[in-house]
Amino acid sequence: MNIYLGEVLILLLLGALAFFIFAIRRHYSVQPVREEFGIPEGELLYTDLDKETGTFFSETYRISGRPDYVLRDEMSGAYIPVEVKSGRARKPYWNHILQLAAYCLLVEEHYGVRVPYGILVYGEGKQHRIEFTDDLREQVLSTVAEMRRCLDGAQVRRNHNAPARCRGCGHREVCLLALEEEE
Repeated sequence: MNIYLGEVLILLLLGALAFFIFAIRRHYSVQPVREEFGIPEGELLYTDLDKETGTFFSETYRISGRPDYVLRDEMSGAYIPVEVKSGRARKPYWNHILQLAAYCLLVEEHYGVRVPYGILVYGEGKQHRIEFTDDLREQVLSTVAEMRRCLDGAQVRRNHNAPARCRGCGHREVCLLALEEEE
């Protein structure tokens, strides 16, 4: 009986050691990415930057998306979506804020917890903490509703005068308002 108990204890010890080694390796493999993008400390629950992962989908809001990271803040235990942008910006662009707010909704539904804020990180490592207020929640839901109305409508009006944006648009072939390229 003692021999059996000893074998079980050795197996448990080996299992704990393997788990510890796995956790240390994961921490150090993620650390360079955290430093490069200025990602705050916290338990990394999800990442989409360095490997293909699943898409979050909301049954409630009928939206989907893949934030670059989801962290659990070490101090508060809050779930925090993080979106990394390659460009530089002195202040966050409104469309990036709305994208992050949509990720906040997705993270809330997926993990079943209220998200207090998200983080936008721009190419130079500058971080912007975006509070996920009730007003921002309403703004993103209103924007999603407006996008659905536009998609259901017959014709969407172009809202810019930038040929480069038209060139990259997925609807260019059927759009009656596409801008011509300048020679």
